Amino acid sequence: MARKTRYDEPVTAAEPDEVEAEEGRGRSARKRASHELTRLGEQLLTLRPHQVTALALPERLEEAVAEARRLTSFGAKRRQALFIGKLIRQLDEDSVAAIRKALQAAQR
Repeated sequence: MARKTRYDEPVTAAEPDEVEAEEGRGRSARKRASHELTRLGEQLLTLRPHQVTALALPERLEEAVAEARRLTSFGAKRRQALFIGKLIRQLDEDSVAAIRKALQAAQR
C-alpha cells in the first residue's frame, strides 16, 4: 500500500506584483504612509487649542491631543503621539486634508 502524503500539494505563491495590485500598495509604502500620519499627529500638537477645536475633529482625537499636551514624560508623549497617529489613520481623506491645510496655515 502506498504511503499517504503528509502535506497537501504546495500552493503556488502569487507574484509580488500581483499581490501589490490586489492589495493596493506594498508593505513599505503602507508603513511610510503610516509614519507620515504619525508625524502629522505630532505636528497637530503644535496648533493652539482654539485651532484644534476649529478643525471639528472627532471627540476621541481631540481628547488624545489634549492629553498629549498635559503629559510631561518623554515616553508617555511618544506613546500618545503614536496613538494620535492611529486615530488619524482611521479618519477619512477629507479630514486628513483639513488637518494638513490647518497646519500649513499655522506655519505661515
